[in-house]
Amino acid sequence: MQISSPLPRAFTLLEVLAVLAVVGLLAGLLLAAASRAQANASGTICLANLRQLQVTWQLYVDDFRGSVPPNRAQLVGEHWRSTPDSWIGSSNAPHDRDARPIQQGLWFAYGYNRAVTLYVCPADRSTARTFAGQPLNRRRTRSVSLNGNLGGRTAERQRTVERLAAVTDPARLFGFVDEAADSIDDAHFLVWPAPDRRWVNLPADRHAQTGVFSFVDGHGERWKWQHPKRFTPRPSFWKPAESPADREDLGRLQQHTLGGPVLAQEP
Repeated sequence: MQISSPLPRAFTLLEVLAVLAVVGLLAGLLLAAASRAQANASGTICLANLRQLQVTWQLYVDDFRGSVPPNRAQLVGEHWRSTPDSWIGSSNAPHDRDARPIQQGLWFAYGYNRAVTLYVCPADRSTARTFAGQPLNRRRTRSVSLNGNLGGRTAERQRTVERLAAVTDPARLFGFVDEAADSIDDAHFLVWPAPDRRWVNLPADRHAQTGVFSFVDGHGERWKWQHPKRFTPRPSFWKPAESPADREDLGRLQQHTLGGPVLAQEP
């Protein structure tokens, strides 16, 4: 007598839903881990770029007997551009159609550094646009700027130095910064001193809400921001810090500048 085998038990709807939920959770965890790894990798490259630019800055200072390179900017029409005699040439990051302004700057003129890839963060996917604001189908060529303390405009709230000897603590003064896409224009990065509670220019947070800086002594740092860094509406310079956490971020950056005289609040 042949005994038939029992039919295999089918999954219930509840079991199928439970399996799908576990698979979805695992996929989410893997995607989050991959995103963190990508942000960490791009942050490492960005930091290396800024440190290389800081070395280039130091080469200029050494060759010019302690004088820092020009880092000024001017209003051209309705847009701020770095001056043609600056380290970066007449660059305006959102409106530069190619790297020619960078190639006309002092780094190229003196042969210190001619790698245009150093000037743009690999995680910066922002695109250039026309002066009328229309987007162009090309990535921007620059996402870095230089602290306005160093060779910057003199008619500003923050201090400006023309010689490295005026910097008493190079390890605490930031040099180059990865700047937010909705803040960057010229390459002159402004941080007004405390007790002002407004962002003039804004550092980037594209590396998992982390900012990237080089310092005048040559080292680099990554800072985890407590508050996202966005100008809203874009651009909205002189934006008040949005929260206690944002004010703490701003205060931290102010501690790594040369400060300056406390003037009346701007309208």
